[in-house]
Amino acid sequence: MNFDLTEDQALLKAAVERFVSDSYGGDLEARRAARITPAGFSTANWARLAESGILALPVSAANGGLGGGRVELAACMEALGRGLVAEPVLDAAIIPGKLLDGAGATAPLDPLMAGTTLVALAHAEREARYNLAHVGTTARAKGDKVVIDGIKSAVLAGGTADVLIVSARLSGGTRDRDGIGFFQVPANAPGVDRRSYRLADGSVAAEIALRGVEVAASAQLAEGLDTLTPAVATARLAAAAEMLGLMTLLFDNTLSFVKTRTQFGQSLGSFQVIQHRMTDAYVLVEQARSQVVRAALTPAEDFARAAAGAKAFVAEAALTVAHTAVQMHGGMGITDELVIGHALKRIRVLALTFGDATAALDDYRRAA
Repeated sequence: MNFDLTEDQALLKAAVERFVSDSYGGDLEARRAARITPAGFSTANWARLAESGILALPVSAANGGLGGGRVELAACMEALGRGLVAEPVLDAAIIPGKLLDGAGATAPLDPLMAGTTLVALAHAEREARYNLAHVGTTARAKGDKVVIDGIKSAVLAGGTADVLIVSARLSGGTRDRDGIGFFQVPANAPGVDRRSYRLADGSVAAEIALRGVEVAASAQLAEGLDTLTPAVATARLAAAAEMLGLMTLLFDNTLSFVKTRTQFGQSLGSFQVIQHRMTDAYVLVEQARSQVVRAALTPAEDFARAAAGAKAFVAEAALTVAHTAVQMHGGMGITDELVIGHALKRIRVLALTFGDATAALDDYRRAA
């Protein structure tokens, strides 16, 4: 079977790689400068991503997007991961874009794809423990409006989001799969209390409290957890592909380091134990690549299960490769002076997106 990218797919990936080269060029200073901004990323780079169409990748052509498939998505996210890009493509484009596209909500999609409005999904809650059906936030009708009350945790890209997609319970118990609605809420609406904080990789997330927040009844985008499921599966594939890019970056940098770093009068790479560790890391990188490709090519009816399995495997493999890279570099491997520490921290955040490896494997098992 031919796993090579088509001409169009290769051109799309090359465009992402040009963006990485032009915006970052392998220079950590550019990444540091982007991370210390209040948003945690470069707004100029975000505009460039919008111009290139990357923000429109997960949106169907019927809704004005590129209508990219899973292979295109994986190829682009791998390139962004290898470039250690600071912009929240996964958090503020793929997740909300896929959710809005599936709900048929075209109005908020246009500014999202144009890069002029930052949209974030506010779904997770402290007591949920990665259970997507756990929604304690409530939504009750009040005339032609809806009143939302609740607290959302770990809202990725929520620190500077302009619009929130808030899940709230319309009926049923806290962990019922039915009775969950999704609402478009302006982040500056009265009653929205946002506390921003930095994640391990320097990105900006938020704890968001909604106290009597009133929105129009028309702000409801969709009802039912099935609206979220495709977005979760797509996000898991995207996270796995980004981690694959990070693994490749870590491996290449570490291989170059052990070839040139001398100890006891010879290069580190000449020691057999180092060769064994690097061989193990290489195998994990290639196994992770196989998992990403397999998930991207899986038929639609099995995609959610394949994406969960891929993310579970790649997350564990990426952490192992990252820890190996840190050990090979010694104490400086964990500092901000090298890409190793930056990549490790990003992998840790991605590994927990929509559940850790155990949670992803539970979804994989249930779908069997």
